[in-house]
Order: sequence, then C-alpha cells, then structure tokens
Amino acid sequence: MTQKLDFQQMSRKELRTYVLAHREDEEALRAYMERLHNEPGVIRQVGGLNEEDLNRLEQFIARRAGDRSS
Repeated sequence: MTQKLDFQQMSRKELRTYVLAHREDEEALRAYMERLHNEPGVIRQVGGLNEEDLNRLEQFIARRAGDRSS
C-alpha cells in the first residue's frame, strides 16, 4: 500500500515539482492552488482578459506552436 503524501509539509517548490510530475493528482493540484491563493505577494488576475490580451495570447500560442513544428 502506498503511503499518502502530506502536501502541507512540502515546500511550495517541492509541491510544484510534484504537481508537474503527477498532473493527474487532483488533490495535489488543489493543495498547490490553495497554497498560492493564501500566500502573500502572489499576484492574481482579477476580472477577465480583454480583447487585446486575448489577441496577444493567441499570437503567443501560434508562435510557440510554430517553434515546436520546426
């Protein structure tokens, strides 16, 4: 039987590394997001993206997709 990990005891960096390596672990992702939400100094996006932001995001994604196909 696998021992359950204690996400509260992990550092933010350790938890991030774990979440990236175990993307299917929703409990770990929730713990990480909660940690980010409660941590001082973390900048949060309020509202939504305006049309200009969406256009820039689409251009960025298109450039990244082009870089990977080369």
